[in-house]
Amino acid sequence: MNKTFKKLLQLKKIPLKSQGQSMLPILQPNDTVYFKKIPFPKIKINDLIVFKKKNQLITHRVIYKTKKYLITKGDNNPNSDGKIYPKQILGKVYQIKRNGQIFKPETLYLIQSTHYFSEIVKIKNEFDKENINYVFLKGLPLHLYFEGSHPQRLYADCDVLVDKKDFEKAEKILFSFGYQKADTSLSSFQEKLQDKKVENAYWKMINGFSVVFDLHLEVVFMMTQIGKLEPLYPQKLIDKLTENFLKTKRKIKINNEEFLILNTCFLILYLSLHLFHHNFTGAFRYDFLDKVIRKNKLSINKWKDIALIINKYQLQNFIYPVFSLLKKYYQTLFPPFFLKTIKPTSFINFTNFINFKNLNIFNDEPRLKAGTRRFVYLFLLSPSPFWKKLLVFFNLQVVFAILLVGWKRIKSLILLTKTP
Repeated sequence: MNKTFKKLLQLKKIPLKSQGQSMLPILQPNDTVYFKKIPFPKIKINDLIVFKKKNQLITHRVIYKTKKYLITKGDNNPNSDGKIYPKQILGKVYQIKRNGQIFKPETLYLIQSTHYFSEIVKIKNEFDKENINYVFLKGLPLHLYFEGSHPQRLYADCDVLVDKKDFEKAEKILFSFGYQKADTSLSSFQEKLQDKKVENAYWKMINGFSVVFDLHLEVVFMMTQIGKLEPLYPQKLIDKLTENFLKTKRKIKINNEEFLILNTCFLILYLSLHLFHHNFTGAFRYDFLDKVIRKNKLSINKWKDIALIINKYQLQNFIYPVFSLLKKYYQTLFPPFFLKTIKPTSFINFTNFINFKNLNIFNDEPRLKAGTRRFVYLFLLSPSPFWKKLLVFFNLQVVFAILLVGWKRIKSLILLTKTP
């Protein structure tokens, strides 16, 4: 341990100049962060901490914690920092100074989520006035209900499933509130090839904060940039699942406002599929699913109902890894029979290619790489027979997407070779 590090450990409150972009937008270059020593047991997930790694002082967010170590990650970084042990930690960030202004991270989170919640209430009320058939899949209302407090991080988006017949009305409402439609397509030609649209994103800035709504037209867990993939998963099952999501809603109340969310069984199902959609990664996704399960304290019969739905819709391959990883990292409580009931008989097809138990759930991937991996997982985990899976490569949308991804990778390699 060098002398500078020893001196810092002896101080109770220390200012440190922020560098780089790894913690955008919460931390910007040249911000001054103030941190203070804190006992390891008192550090919580989502705390910003300062720690030492390879002779560098780093300020990143805690995304996972055990009794012996924690894992941190920069909000703007794709990869986590690996295991950080108590001896490496200098302290927790308690305030930030920017352009002469001092604020606490918690204050920024509260301001952002307050604006977000206010906007969600406005949109929800308009949907209700227009008799739109919708349900909140995930987002701030669910966080506030299950966590019982405002988020301790900047919140990303709000997913709403809308009946297809009401989609145009819902979109019109968002436009009337000043939202803009985001372009999430791989290319304009690829967008024209799509034989169905599964979701659209809408955004606007409110007092410097981005507010995003994702309108889903169906239960999204496959490829959002590609339309129907019948050889990999039947569209009729997606349609039936979507219909049931919109039928089996429950009301929750937050600050005297009523919100429609999925019933417990379908919510757990959706959050599991959402993890598959993100290639089984995202510690905060597992953490939230764990909280939902723990808060609901499901009976044996409820777990039987969930298993029944999973098997009925042939989703075992997609969901089994999620619960295996939940048990490994979060010790989530569910009956032993549940995992056995949803374990797919053809799961060996997947484990031949990747040992899912050793997946790094803490890292993210660039969009192009994540999309490629998602297609590979979807192909391997599809409940369809192998001969039928191969038919997907006769789909013009898939062929174009493969060519486009290949071309983009070639261009990036050319740029790398030209870089001095």
